[in-house]
Amino acid sequence: MIVTTTPEIAGKTIVEYKGLVFGEVIGKTEAVWKNSYSGDHENLMKILKQRSLNKLIEQAEESNANAIIGISINHNYHIMGGGTYITFSATGTAVAVE
Repeated sequence: MIVTTTPEIAGKTIVEYKGLVFGEVIGKTEAVWKNSYSGDHENLMKILKQRSLNKLIEQAEESNANAIIGISINHNYHIMGGGTYITFSATGTAVAVE
């Protein structure tokens, strides 16, 4: 699977657009904030970002795509029910390339 933030892939031709794909994950941050100087917060962010990308790739594979173009990853913090959470959302366009 080719994944890129660009709208095209050098040396490849897009032969079919499969559609928009996305991956979203959420994680609780309370314990992490207390240990933010130990790198725990950065580790949580890295893990959640990778999980959102993995979900994006899984969805593209289900549509028989062999590439994802225009990938964007965003994160937000939310306070819900007395807890602080971080969400990662990855979006892109699944395509077939040759």
